[in-house]
Amino acid sequence: MANPRVFISSTCYDLSQIRVNLSEFIFNFHYESILSERGDIFFHPDLHTHDCCIGEIENCNLFILIIGGRFGGNYKSDIKKSITNAEYEAARIKNIPVFTFIKREVYEDHRVYQKNKNNKEIIDKIIFPSIEKQEYAKNIFDFIDSVRLSSVNNGFCSFEYFKDIEIYLKKQWAGMMFNFLSERAKANESKIVINTLDNLTLLNKKTEELLENILKKVNPETGIQQIGDIDNLINTSKFYIELFKAFNVDKENLDYEEIAKISPKGKSWYEYAGNIKGFRISNEIQEELKFAVDDLNLNISNMKLLLIYENRNYWNVENYDNKLHNKLKLIETLYKNIINTNKQDRLKALQQI
Repeated sequence: MANPRVFISSTCYDLSQIRVNLSEFIFNFHYESILSERGDIFFHPDLHTHDCCIGEIENCNLFILIIGGRFGGNYKSDIKKSITNAEYEAARIKNIPVFTFIKREVYEDHRVYQKNKNNKEIIDKIIFPSIEKQEYAKNIFDFIDSVRLSSVNNGFCSFEYFKDIEIYLKKQWAGMMFNFLSERAKANESKIVINTLDNLTLLNKKTEELLENILKKVNPETGIQQIGDIDNLINTSKFYIELFKAFNVDKENLDYEEIAKISPKGKSWYEYAGNIKGFRISNEIQEELKFAVDDLNLNISNMKLLLIYENRNYWNVENYDNKLHNKLKLIETLYKNIINTNKQDRLKALQQI
């Protein structure tokens, strides 16, 4: 039976005892720990040891990162980075779960650095006691920021004793097991739902064929037109359903009469939606998303226009490279169904949702 392999990444000399403790902890889980100093990595004679360490990460299932007060050796392919930096980036590229631990005194110094880094008069004069070589302080603190400001997998734990790491990992790995079991149960439920939907789709198709044949026989002249009208009603309703779902709209507060009066002629789907009460279009992206840019490190450089519903939900409805979310593409496609509808058609479709 294959066991999970856990790569331990850190500077070795200052954190050697933590690495030993981690190895024992991992062994007690019947997982396999990978430590470079123990010979767990094959150092190919034709490759640099750095490349061997990076290459070994893709054979691992979990990655533990420990940040202390030493920068460590410079990565041979980019001397601005340490080998620990490079190992972490390799794990992220491979989408391997990362568990990050920062020595408490280093994290406290990092907070001091964050508060003063823009003050050029004093930042270079501050001595950070937790950092072994002060010339590497900025590199270590920037590395911490690259971890904690990552868009995903950015959790971390500051620690003073190994017990702190042990407690944290036990909770996180228990959470992973719970997540695995929950997702497994959901997958089984999804299979049941998919089978049910497949059967319903087949049944609906047979019902539609039967109704179509009946209408054609009962009323040959208008039967086909009636079928077309029903299809148009259904497709128009689908547009409104997907639009309101995407923006989390409370349909109870909508005025269908007022919405039905809005003509879609000559408008894009978001221009049409922008006329519905509660929706608005904005090109003030920097201001609208200031909270997300600051707090979530959100990249807005590609965004062009936002459509917002009552400040609760927003979508980037037009950007500079035309790569839109699949949900928006669906709404855009469904919008074609309402371009030629009249007020009565739209009202009837709205009343069906």
